[in-house]
Amino acid sequence: MIKTRRLVPLLLALTLAAGLGAPAPASAVAPATARQWHAIVGTGAANGHLWLDGYTDGTGDAKFALKGLAATSTYRATFRVGGCSSSGTLLAQLSGLVTDASGAFAATVPVRYADMIRLGGAARTQAVAVRVILGTWVRCASLAFNHATRVYIPSYGINLAVVPGPSGYPYCRVAMYQKVLWQPMEPGVTFIYAHARTGMFLSLLNASKVNNGASMVGKLVYVYTSYSMRYTYKITQVRRHVKTITNVGVIGAEQLWLQTSEGTNYTMPKLVIVAKRIATIHTTYAASHPVARPQVCG
Repeated sequence: MIKTRRLVPLLLALTLAAGLGAPAPASAVAPATARQWHAIVGTGAANGHLWLDGYTDGTGDAKFALKGLAATSTYRATFRVGGCSSSGTLLAQLSGLVTDASGAFAATVPVRYADMIRLGGAARTQAVAVRVILGTWVRCASLAFNHATRVYIPSYGINLAVVPGPSGYPYCRVAMYQKVLWQPMEPGVTFIYAHARTGMFLSLLNASKVNNGASMVGKLVYVYTSYSMRYTYKITQVRRHVKTITNVGVIGAEQLWLQTSEGTNYTMPKLVIVAKRIATIHTTYAASHPVARPQVCG
């Protein structure tokens, strides 16, 4: 059994380098979207939608498309850590959201840099709720973003649900994504890892031992996401005996990294497989939402 007890502490050290909102060098080029969150306001979107865009220079925008509100009234929106049943730390507040005569509010509201740094950082790794408020009237919704839910590598018999990586020892029976890094289509490394055990990533490790994994280059990897998308990647590099991955948080080009361990304890080096996205399609909800059964490894 191959174990990776030091994996999570190693990657958590990269939080500052990889976190959304790290300042970018001054440039005349408009910043790109680093991540977009979405919230459905009211049951069945009865009160509309909100999109929160975080950009690569650390700034952000809240894009409101609200409806069914009181006419010509001034609302505010708050973003807090936690879900709608709790009221955690206040991350940001947007005031002066004035509805029109039909009770709608459609506008893009800038989020202050300091607020976006705090809000974007929190929303990467934990639940965040937005509340639209007028007096005692409140509508609450949870922010969601497009994230990996399944990894399928037919050449190596791998078909695993993907869940957020835990803060402690990685799970068995699933693959995990590193929360402080990126997701498909975002400007950085999507990092998916699993133990080198039967039914997980052991077949990748075994293949890498043959001619240093030369035959693995060109093989396809499919990553499914929560928005019912399928991203196809082609393996471009097989990196064996990797002892440090401290550069993963500062890579600005979109990539997929698959990682597993090469030995029986945390001191052993890792296997890292790098892949490039070559296709993107919509898929079914069923294909992209497998039942995940993470298990505490024995």
